[in-house]
Amino acid sequence: MGYQRHAIIGFSVQSLQKVFVFVINFVKIVVLARLLKPSDFGLFSLVMIALGLTESFTQTGINTTIVQSKKDINYFLDTAWVIAIFRGLIIGLIMWLLASFLSNFYQEALLLPLIRAAALVPIIKGFINPAVAQWQKNFNFTKEGLYQALHLAAELILQIILVLILKTVWGLVGGVILAAVFEVIISFLMNKERPRFHYHVNRGRYIFKNAKSLALASLFSYLNDNADDFVIGKLLNSHQLGIYHNAYSLSHKVNYELSKAAHHGLMPVFANLHREQEEARLKQAFKKSVFSTLLITLLFSLPLIIWPEFFVKVVLGDQWIEASQVLPVLILAGLVHSVVNIVYAFLIAQKKYFSMNLHLTVSLILMLLAIFLLTPTYGLFGACLGILIARVISFPISLISLKKSTCESKI
Repeated sequence: MGYQRHAIIGFSVQSLQKVFVFVINFVKIVVLARLLKPSDFGLFSLVMIALGLTESFTQTGINTTIVQSKKDINYFLDTAWVIAIFRGLIIGLIMWLLASFLSNFYQEALLLPLIRAAALVPIIKGFINPAVAQWQKNFNFTKEGLYQALHLAAELILQIILVLILKTVWGLVGGVILAAVFEVIISFLMNKERPRFHYHVNRGRYIFKNAKSLALASLFSYLNDNADDFVIGKLLNSHQLGIYHNAYSLSHKVNYELSKAAHHGLMPVFANLHREQEEARLKQAFKKSVFSTLLITLLFSLPLIIWPEFFVKVVLGDQWIEASQVLPVLILAGLVHSVVNIVYAFLIAQKKYFSMNLHLTVSLILMLLAIFLLTPTYGLFGACLGILIARVISFPISLISLKKSTCESKI
């Protein structure tokens, strides 16, 4: 099977999966936005920030290393599982300690028990079977899509049930914890390979060596996606953060998720073409992927740009009408980020981590500066405008990195 067909299948399956993700999130927003207050969503955003921040700081790049390597999954399986388990324990401990600081920083007493409860998530997820990475490596996107869909569906159902029972933010956090248990179970049920608790020093060294630059990229990527929540929550309040959280979800769950689908499906294709020194085909595949991704995401985004108030009222309800003011700005920011995601897939496939990290760093600095400058005067709209400005200004850097990477590959 040719790589172009692999890319098409990967993008198609991942796109279907992302459409399913969108439906899941759509249902979640429609139901939960009517059961909880904006401040509840704001608190949940801060909990997930704590989780994501610690995860990105301790990123090992296990799955990416497995996909990039020519070696069979069984070569890494045991070592990868041991690393993942200890990583999960470390993340859980960091979150437990971080909870007190964040609770005091945001002056939200409820954050302390919420974050400490959520510390169970990385500990549980550390036991996920690393064999799940072989689906992406072997272009088995159908099975991978089913795995992710089952996990997301379980999380949705569990969160809705718990919120209906508890009527508080605890329902959201509890749903994430129980969904993590479900994910571990299906990771073993869907793979015949079984890891053993056995660590191979040389294989661990290989994973950590490749993880050095990936960890930095993961950290900056996470900060680019979540530092806005961290700052907005501090400069404004949990109510405004809740409005922003759902506006961001509504604006990014289509274009951003579709671009992630393309990134996920294209990265192994790009990696194989690069290993085989098929530079002409690699360049052509990249151009086609950017064009198709931008076209699809634009088609999905236009209705939200034209009728933001209508969609906010229908999806979220009248209490969320403030979100309509920032929705078009966030959609434009998401479109820029969609194209950048494809560039990242191209750079990761060639292990050009420095170029990607440079763009992530500049984009992060610009975003923080813009949010700090515009939010005091223009409120939540200013923060969203700052995000768009930062992404637009930093976009040429990704193109320069892409051009440099292409030129180096010809040498």
